[in-house]
Order: sequence, then C-alpha cells, then structure tokens
Amino acid sequence: MSNALAWIVATFVTLPLLAFYFVYIISVKTTKNKRRSIKLAVDVTTILFIFAVYYIAYELWAFSLFWLILIAILIVAIIFTIIHWKLYKDIELKKLIKGIWRLNFLLFLIVYFLLSIYGLFSRIFMIT
Repeated sequence: MSNALAWIVATFVTLPLLAFYFVYIISVKTTKNKRRSIKLAVDVTTILFIFAVYYIAYELWAFSLFWLILIAILIVAIIFTIIHWKLYKDIELKKLIKGIWRLNFLLFLIVYFLLSIYGLFSRIFMIT
C-alpha cells in the first residue's frame, strides 16, 4: 500500500497538471460548480507546482535552487501585500493570503512550463 501511495505522490509531483485535472474533475463532480472547482484545484496543486519546479531545476543544473524559490515566494508576497494595501487601505488577511497563493500558482505554472521546455530541448540538443 505504501508503494502505491508513494507512486501516486511521485506522479503528482512530477506531473502537477495531472493532479490539477484530477482535483478539478473530482471537485466538479461533487460541487457542480466549475468556478469553485478551478479555485480549489489551483489552491491544492500550487504546492505540487512549487515542488515540481524545484525538482526540474535540480535535475537540470544539479544544485538546489530552494533558496531562490523561497525568495521568489517572498517577493511575490511583498509586492502583492503592497498592492493590496495601496488599493484597499486596509489589509484583509484572508484575501491577501489567497491572492498571494494564487499568484504563486501562476508564477510556478509559467516557470514549470518554461523549465520543462528548456529541459526537453537541452536533453534533445545536449545544450547542458
């Protein structure tokens, strides 16, 4: 049983789009609300995209970029907090955290695709 669970977790970390799709499908079937299902899938799979970016970068360059990922998350949080404060003059913590989390999803989704494409081409053409 533990081998199967480890295989499922490894697959979802390696292919977070697959996890996004599964969470979305299950959520749509249970809630019947597509918009809420997308938001739930984004919230659940953000951490998988962060791990996927870390592991792809580690595989490509053979050193840890964990510190860079943490700095990127903190910069997104700082910028989003300043923008939120400028727009609303009052910081609503729940809205702020959701916004930061979802913006990190977009950031790491884009980085995931860019690193995947770079990794694919670098392995095909032996760039590295």
